[in-house]
Amino acid sequence: MTATWPSARAPRRWQGEWIWSTRSGLLTPGPAEPIGAHDPTQFDQRVLLRREFSLEAVPRTAALYATADARYIVFINGERVGAGPGRHDSDSLTYDEWDIASLLRPGRNVIAVMARFYGDANPWWAPSRPSHTMGGGAFAAELEIDGEVVVATDARWLVTDCEAWTVAHPQGLLASQPAELFDARLFDPTWMALDADVQSWLPARVIGEQSVIGPRGRTTPGGEPYGALLPSRRPQTTGTLVDLPRAALTPSTSARTAESTTTLVDLLSADITAGAVTVIDAGRIVSGRLRLTFSGAAGDIVRGGLLEAVGPAAFESAAPLQIVLAEGKTVFEPFDSVGGRYLVLSATSASGALPRLVRAEVHEAHRPRQGAHFACSDEELQRIVDVSLRTVDLSAVDAYIDCPTREQRAWTGDSIVHQSVDLVATSDWSLAAWNPALLARPRPDGILPMAAAGDFASPRIPTIPDWSLHWVASVHNLYRYTGDPALIMPLLPAVESVLRWFLPSLHDGRLAEVPGWVLIDWSPVQVEGSSAALTALWARALRQFSDIARWLGDEGRAAWADRVWAEVEVGFEAFWDAGRQAYRDNILTDGTRGRSVSEHVAATAFLAGLVPPTRHDAIRALLTDREAMFTRSPLADHGADSLGPSAGAPVWRRDAPDWDTESLVVGGQPFFRAVVHDAVAALGGELRPLYRDWTRLLTSGPTALRECWEGGSYCHGWSATVARDVIVHTLGVTPAEPGYRTARIAPKLEGLEWAEARVPTPHGDIVLRVEPELLVLDTPVPAHVEWNGDVTTLPAGSHRITRDLR
Repeated sequence: MTATWPSARAPRRWQGEWIWSTRSGLLTPGPAEPIGAHDPTQFDQRVLLRREFSLEAVPRTAALYATADARYIVFINGERVGAGPGRHDSDSLTYDEWDIASLLRPGRNVIAVMARFYGDANPWWAPSRPSHTMGGGAFAAELEIDGEVVVATDARWLVTDCEAWTVAHPQGLLASQPAELFDARLFDPTWMALDADVQSWLPARVIGEQSVIGPRGRTTPGGEPYGALLPSRRPQTTGTLVDLPRAALTPSTSARTAESTTTLVDLLSADITAGAVTVIDAGRIVSGRLRLTFSGAAGDIVRGGLLEAVGPAAFESAAPLQIVLAEGKTVFEPFDSVGGRYLVLSATSASGALPRLVRAEVHEAHRPRQGAHFACSDEELQRIVDVSLRTVDLSAVDAYIDCPTREQRAWTGDSIVHQSVDLVATSDWSLAAWNPALLARPRPDGILPMAAAGDFASPRIPTIPDWSLHWVASVHNLYRYTGDPALIMPLLPAVESVLRWFLPSLHDGRLAEVPGWVLIDWSPVQVEGSSAALTALWARALRQFSDIARWLGDEGRAAWADRVWAEVEVGFEAFWDAGRQAYRDNILTDGTRGRSVSEHVAATAFLAGLVPPTRHDAIRALLTDREAMFTRSPLADHGADSLGPSAGAPVWRRDAPDWDTESLVVGGQPFFRAVVHDAVAALGGELRPLYRDWTRLLTSGPTALRECWEGGSYCHGWSATVARDVIVHTLGVTPAEPGYRTARIAPKLEGLEWAEARVPTPHGDIVLRVEPELLVLDTPVPAHVEWNGDVTTLPAGSHRITRDLR
């Protein structure tokens, strides 16, 4: 299949108006806050909205356009259509388009919506600035049938505040997933049906824009505080229903009803500690919409959640839930997506007869992997690749996120691995193209936040400078794989902004005392003073920027980047220790070299072009001597199976060298191994022995890859580089020119009996099978083939090359 990605579309001109209930998440403007402010007493609102309409016949086409601040779930005639909008920064908003023709019928129809205004920032949403009347909860939609808008949000819609949920605030900054505190006795489960009882519902409140000076009274999307609403570029997903086993519920240690997230977590932790929980194993990590059905008496209580592991600290990293049952049957579905492997439940009943779990299911919605394939003769490597792909799929929603089971944040640096996998392992490049654009929101000083479109995008959260440099690499990926100037050009100003942010920290050709949290990796890479790893990452980004600018014809910017890189090339020499035959990690403020050596520095310096050819052998020897590598992560005790994020070791801890720095090398965690593998392959080293390290991750997380060799989350997209590396390095399929105008095929089997792949490109699939004596290639573009010491250029078409072993 041909690799595709959405092109930019013009914003829609809306007829639908912003509507909400009479409640607002905003304070009334006054002397202290003349433009208004958020009202914490009105946070975590849920409103129900609906509009009936009639049709003479089933239409040929029908599209529903919808958006909300913060989120919505929409139903047509009682059938769930979808949820949105996708994550966005606080100064923008997108809208979704849903094909609903198959759900409409002649006669009466109804659109029903549950909308939620969080108020509190969470990992996937942050509040927009208040603008007198906007920024405190709003919904807009319009139904277009056969090209004509026939229904739009206005005062004819009905609305009611949903009081079945107790307001739930996040536990804290690290554990910021909101809880679900639901009382089914106060909820009408038929509210979205055509014949629901809506006599008490009121006409919706239409919200008019009011700026300080300027437009006033506008009720349709396009004004403050979101600007022009842009069409969503989220990938299309398909659903899979996962039925979980059923089991009898276990009595809780407490009959209390939790009234806050903190209390609920305390009760659940006590139940887990006492063994007073039912644990249902889904068999693998799953993520999506959790749906639970219970049978019991009114007032019975069920507490629990979906966890990645079972332990007292588990609910500090997961979204907890509490359901007060209605009489008879109660069906409950959390508003937001959850992830985990173990459904953990406890229950209490005043009657003494515990409620019964009738059904538990997870509706997964992931992107189908189309037009791509990899297989090889090594069963262990095949399993690593398959689990890597599953891990990326679980971590790819409306953005590339770290983990679906815990934080669900769109980190600025993590996503380079997810994106690199998708660009070789699926024909749907929509998220690979959208994610860098979503993250391209520099702070006023020019650097990107550590995470985008959520709580950690806040100015009060320090940035991770090196994460912005990995983001630059993701833009460079788009340049290489898509060759689409319309996609790349809007991102180039942010790339330059990021690179220039580092200039004040450049001294003698090296970055020193860079502000922010210089992370590099969850390994003890030394960064005090002048960091070699950070300097090398910046130098690599300068070269990547130069490549893109020159390709776009911007010789001035390319020349600037080249000049700065040349300065770094000279200054970087100070990190080299001829006696150790390695670059040291850092230079201290007194001018002395630090003692530690890491593969992070060696690999990145090589990829940045900072290593002279005379040292290539030494760098290759260092990177391939795996016996000398060690790792040590502060996340070792942060997992749900250990102390959790609060009680675990401080994440900022960076152990000073207490190891033999003359013989040992700080090794990369799975995330940074993507960089290491690129360097080893380019230096002619073998990668198959390095791939085997992933068997450690399969031991502790057999269905999804863990965050670190030592622990961390149980599903982390940044650990999946092997799924990309087997295509790019083992089979050697890469773009030789931007956009795959020509391809490079340079396989290295390294003892495999055979390997094969189908690799999507913008021109169609490259299909390749390699055996020790045979190479079979079908390519839609000319290909430069490097195999068994021979180099040849082949035209587009089918080719069969044999090797004479005599």
